[in-house]
Amino acid sequence: MKYKNIKHKKRDFNSNLNAAKIVSAFILSLFILTAGLFGIMDFITPNHVAAFNINDLNKNGVIIYSKTDYGILDLFSFLSHSSNSANDSHNTESLKNDNAATAFNNSALSPYVSSSSAQTDNLSISNSNNNGESIYTAKLFGIIPIKKVQVSLFPETELIPGGMPFGVKFLTQGVIVVGLSDIETEKGTVNPAKNAGIKTSDIVTEINGVTVNSVEEATNIIEGSNGDTMDLTVTRDGKTYDLKLKPAFSVSDNKYKLGIWLRDSTAGIGTVTFINPSNNAFGGLGHGICDVDTGNLMPLRKGTIVDSVIDSVVKGKSELPGELKGKFKENMGTLLSNTQNGIFGILSNMPVSPEDATPIPIGLRSDVKEGRATIYCTIDGTGPQEYEIDILKIYKNSTDSKNFLIKITDPNLIEVTGGIVQGMSGSPIMQNGKIIGAVTHVLVSDPTKGYGIFIDNMLSAMPEILK
Repeated sequence: MKYKNIKHKKRDFNSNLNAAKIVSAFILSLFILTAGLFGIMDFITPNHVAAFNINDLNKNGVIIYSKTDYGILDLFSFLSHSSNSANDSHNTESLKNDNAATAFNNSALSPYVSSSSAQTDNLSISNSNNNGESIYTAKLFGIIPIKKVQVSLFPETELIPGGMPFGVKFLTQGVIVVGLSDIETEKGTVNPAKNAGIKTSDIVTEINGVTVNSVEEATNIIEGSNGDTMDLTVTRDGKTYDLKLKPAFSVSDNKYKLGIWLRDSTAGIGTVTFINPSNNAFGGLGHGICDVDTGNLMPLRKGTIVDSVIDSVVKGKSELPGELKGKFKENMGTLLSNTQNGIFGILSNMPVSPEDATPIPIGLRSDVKEGRATIYCTIDGTGPQEYEIDILKIYKNSTDSKNFLIKITDPNLIEVTGGIVQGMSGSPIMQNGKIIGAVTHVLVSDPTKGYGIFIDNMLSAMPEILK
């Protein structure tokens, strides 16, 4: 009898154990399915979206966007990640080892020569991102939070498409350290700047309490120091540093030096992307003007926009980017802002005839589709012409100047330029009757391919006063 009771108890225990296993497996499967579902929803929900109004985002009724309540923790924020970004995607497919160069023809001036004074107002406007950007919560069926999303809301805007070339005369705020070099003295080789902690890409703003904005100003102070210890104020990564250093006397040049190469200006050719018909404000390049040696964004003190006439083209080849060559003519405006996503300013003279100055709507990133599109650019003296391209891939989450991959398909443009060349940066990209962006970079390994920027990324970088 006892033996039978033991068998029954063992059978009951095994039954309970099997039931527990089934329940555990069910809960685990449910958890995996739920995590998988939210992983998928997180992946397909962009981190950054642009729209003319919030109702445009909520039309599908599956993923609902609503203003984030900061008093409630997003339940699934741990799943949020920067998926499908341009930086992640650039290393895929046939583009794995390709390098991209900006399509701005940047001819830097000599590091020891200060450019002539530009006829502009001493006016510079810092970057302003005030386009109705807010943080929203993306919710599945409007109930279950998925992730927090940056939403940029834009007014329905019409702009005049560009395509015309312009020249830039750019003077920096402070002088940029573009290199360090040793100095031969009677006691051997020294480098006072390096020993004091100065680094390449530092910006020298003051020497001995005196503001310096040109190489000539800095050189005069250094050479007239008589070897006395000097106080330098430099900026680096947005921070200010005060450094002390003692100039060394160069036996080869018979002058006091610090052992640094400086730059205070640059010049080059680019393309106008758009013009605001209400105030003649313009945007161009689609990327910033950066120092050719350091690659860093150049701080703007003064800038002049001048008319430019294209008189020749160097055809682009694999590993040898081409360029537009032209001559600077009369001043046509003032540069007011240099940002990572374009340069902006005011035109004093409209570079387009009234009959061609027809504003057209902008298309946000949600309007951009893979497939056929066109660009406006100028490659000779006939003015802007329209050329066919294909949009090969779109990086919806990208906030830099490489938002979609393009390929030049127009045989007439390829015959003359070989594809995208320096000087074409800013060429507006059109699709379905809208301005959707601008050409920004060329792939060095294949000049028929390059990158474009979303027009909403350019408008987000545009100073509020110019909008």
